[in-house]
Amino acid sequence: MKRLHTTILSIILFSTLYSWAFYIPVSQRAPNTYYFGFWETFIFVFMFSIPPFIAGAIISMVIDMVIKRINISSNFAHYLLQLILYSLAACIIISVLFVFDDGPFDIREFMIFVLFGIIAANIYLHILLALNKIHVLLLNRYSK
Repeated sequence: MKRLHTTILSIILFSTLYSWAFYIPVSQRAPNTYYFGFWETFIFVFMFSIPPFIAGAIISMVIDMVIKRINISSNFAHYLLQLILYSLAACIIISVLFVFDDGPFDIREFMIFVLFGIIAANIYLHILLALNKIHVLLLNRYSK
């Protein structure tokens, strides 16, 4: 259930950040040209983010199982390993999506998508870490 909440919150946050970053104010728009508004961009990004985030949630379970098998005593090393593995998983997901794309391959476009994938994976990771911390705090507070 925690991963479902993490996935939903991650999609909402990623869509919001993307829509905010690429929003063009009305005063800067060219005349007679249509621009997506904030909410149109949000809905568009939200819908198209669902499949990669679901794939990422499934892969995150595998990553967490792998990390549990590795005995790391340092919290920082544990965090760094998670950061690297989640970013690598994003690169793999984006690569798979590009393999199924039947359009011409453009390395610049691919790198931009990889960057967005890494950002999305790190948003997911940090929301998951925050929810885990909140869960532990609530258990400690109400289990007494």
